[in-house]
Amino acid sequence: MYKVVIAEDEMFVRLGIKMSVDWEKLGMEVAADVENGQRALEAWEAFQPDIVITDIKMPVMDGISLIRQIRQKDERTRFIILSCMEEFNIVREAISLGVSDYVLKLTMTQKDMEKVLEKVKRELVVMDRSQKKQENGMERKRFEDSLRNFLYYRLDVGQDWKMMLEEQFSDSEKQMQMVALEIDNYTESKRIFNDSYGSILDSAVENILSELLVEENHILLPEKDGRFIMILEEAGDSEILSGQLQQQLEKMREVLQRCVKSTVSFAISSRGNSGDELYEMYHQCCQALEKKFFYGLNRNTLYNAQNPDDCKRLIRRKMGRLILQMKMDESAARRLHEAEAGFCQHENPVTIRHYFEHAINVEMCRILPEGQQRYQITEQFITRLKNSQTFDGVLEVYESCMEYLQVSSGEQTLLSKPVKDILYYISLHYPEDITLDQVSQMVELSRTYVCGLFKKELGVNLTNYIMNYRIEKAKELLRSTNLRSYEIAEKVGFLDESYFSRTFKKVTGQSPNSFKKGV
Repeated sequence: MYKVVIAEDEMFVRLGIKMSVDWEKLGMEVAADVENGQRALEAWEAFQPDIVITDIKMPVMDGISLIRQIRQKDERTRFIILSCMEEFNIVREAISLGVSDYVLKLTMTQKDMEKVLEKVKRELVVMDRSQKKQENGMERKRFEDSLRNFLYYRLDVGQDWKMMLEEQFSDSEKQMQMVALEIDNYTESKRIFNDSYGSILDSAVENILSELLVEENHILLPEKDGRFIMILEEAGDSEILSGQLQQQLEKMREVLQRCVKSTVSFAISSRGNSGDELYEMYHQCCQALEKKFFYGLNRNTLYNAQNPDDCKRLIRRKMGRLILQMKMDESAARRLHEAEAGFCQHENPVTIRHYFEHAINVEMCRILPEGQQRYQITEQFITRLKNSQTFDGVLEVYESCMEYLQVSSGEQTLLSKPVKDILYYISLHYPEDITLDQVSQMVELSRTYVCGLFKKELGVNLTNYIMNYRIEKAKELLRSTNLRSYEIAEKVGFLDESYFSRTFKKVTGQSPNSFKKGV
């Protein structure tokens, strides 16, 4: 109920308002009716009313002074003034003090007063909702800050956040499970959205997730760089990914891929019953997300389903294939085998990137002459390396670099500089639409001369070389990722999936799906 104080020195007017209005219908009650401003101020301090109905001219303290004094202490109280026609200038001053409305005493009816009170009630409802929302927002922020401090640093600042958490997840038949979501191609998505800081993208993802989880008991905690933490409620066998959660994650993946133009990876923790277990659950998710560097993007990784030796076997297999494909000499192969042992021991993506970055720098300095060209080419390969999100991607960049250096070194001295430049250009731009005009302009030679020179030195025409190069890259993706056929087609430079499938079968004798099954 909203409380009302009436201040009016004319008793009949005061009692008329008090007796004629249907206060209960309005959701209000009269806390006090008084004859002057001083008594009204005392009543306000005693009852803290929501609405004050006051005359302007009263003994001891007038209405304007009353409004001023209350306004100095409180912004929420709503005022309705009772005025006469000749008091218009005073009414205008009162309105400047934040009075909600006024009623002319001489013509006032019950209906007039109730209409004004309804209007003021709506103001109070809006204000209260806004204040409640603000309070909830502040409380939510305090909760999220406390939760982050616990997840990141195991700082347990008070018990309030745990009480809120355990109150929210109070179903004894269910457990909490944490899911970490990460946008795989976050940098590219920011570029697409022209969002250098990622704030627009993160906000869009948060809104999408909130909408998809609206019917679920959940906590959504945005982190940074396209990562989000969700605490959900799950029942059933904790050793497997429940069918319901699987469906939820696939729905999120489908919507986000469509909206943010990127695949997403999920990491799922073991389950727990209390806030004290969240620290361990969070770090399980972080460790599982790190493994996407090895296992590939666009996957669901359940922490307790991982075999500790799987990653080591994967590293050994892929490093072995790299050494075989590169046809390295004994010394170079030995160096890579030594690096492989370190990779298996630490399983650290940062260490692996640093190793290959150093290896590229060393080989560039060994083979290419010092100068601006060496610096630019090295920088291009290092940038590609840093942007590679998977082990396969890092190895692909390293392999491309070594292929380029083989072409540039004495191992293929028969190749002219224009052909070497064309091969390097193809290795960088094969995912894009490469035209003969572009290649000709790049080497500053005519189309006819470029075609003849390329065929003469490599024994294959330029168009077929590009097609075969793309198919080889597609085979690498089919071996190492779970990308769909249309996604692979797009990544290797085919605009049409059906044309990609026909070309793949023409070159390899198998469809992409058959090739994938045989890997």
